[in-house]
Amino acid sequence: MQPFRLFSLTFLLLLSCTSLASAELLALLNYESKPDQPVRREGIAIMDIDPESSDFGKILMDIPLPPDLVAHHIFFNRDRTKAYITALGKSELHVVDLTYFPYRLRTIAVPDCQVGEDLVVSEDNRTWYLTCMGSSTVIMGDAVEDQPIKTIRTTELASVLYPHGIAIHNGIDRVLITSTVKPDMSEAGESVTVLEASTGKLLSTHKVSSKPSPAKAAPV
Repeated sequence: MQPFRLFSLTFLLLLSCTSLASAELLALLNYESKPDQPVRREGIAIMDIDPESSDFGKILMDIPLPPDLVAHHIFFNRDRTKAYITALGKSELHVVDLTYFPYRLRTIAVPDCQVGEDLVVSEDNRTWYLTCMGSSTVIMGDAVEDQPIKTIRTTELASVLYPHGIAIHNGIDRVLITSTVKPDMSEAGESVTVLEASTGKLLSTHKVSSKPSPAKAAPV
């Protein structure tokens, strides 16, 4: 794996032994070629990270990704039976079903999403929410069939919103979304947006600054 740069600190996610072979401690890592390589490659590496294993530190499997995907983060669903890979370069979300071996990537087209960032899954494992920094949208998706079901345009409540971080609390039926910088780094958002988790309805946006300001609520 020397030709590749492994993002082990940022993107390493543990797999429970129930998802893969028992008594194994494995990790998913996304990697990409170094800039000076003649052929660009991206992929998902599965590594043994059990210090007591004879295969400790070894790459056990390599799952290729499109070379222009610019894979970003890896997220699990609630029972760790699926892993989702967000992408900066394409309007795609990839999913791996970890209950079937050998593992296969499935591409989920998300045409309303540019520069996909973070993803959360609802507590009942039936809905996912994907933040899209480049299009100022959040995609609400069916986590069973793995297809988008709703596009939420965050700019309906504020002119400068670049959705990034996301958290969900189904107990209060809320999703919180932080705003980050524009993809070209020319400007930065400074707000937290609130969604109704069950419907994806925009509820409010709150400016984060040193001086408090009233929240802007969506029209009823």
